[in-house]
Amino acid sequence: MRCQSPSEIRRWLSGQGMHHRPLESGVPLAGDFDMPLERRSRVHLANHVADLMTKDGNKLVEVQPSPQARAEEWEAFEQFRKRHGIERSPLDAPGHLFKSADRDAFRMLVTMLLGFESKWSFYIYAAPSHSTLLLNGRVGVWSPKKGLRNELGRYLAQSEAA
Repeated sequence: MRCQSPSEIRRWLSGQGMHHRPLESGVPLAGDFDMPLERRSRVHLANHVADLMTKDGNKLVEVQPSPQARAEEWEAFEQFRKRHGIERSPLDAPGHLFKSADRDAFRMLVTMLLGFESKWSFYIYAAPSHSTLLLNGRVGVWSPKKGLRNELGRYLAQSEAA
């Protein structure tokens, strides 16, 4: 895993032919779903998202911390980064680039972020599928592949009914 500054994030996305922050850029959503309210359900969602995105060799997670983030959440986030050799500030380098070998670290980061009570906002950009997710109290999907949107929609509808 490598961390990236905002300019490095934009450069990586440009090289993949993807939009940076598609919601803010006005790119139409392919899917928009309610985020589960219970922490346990959000952690299950994190595992499901990690499984769905395993086919993509590269994943970039751009974290936008909650202004209401608790001190213990910041500490856990910074400890995760230090355990992975990152010394740069999360504000200077909010991007986390994962290669195929970083599968477990990707799953751990997504699980930690969705498990936070403060509802941190983050984008997951995946290549080569050109898929983007925004998890911010809702689940936004941008993808040329309908399968990702449909699978997330089915999963979230089931978790809501449970």
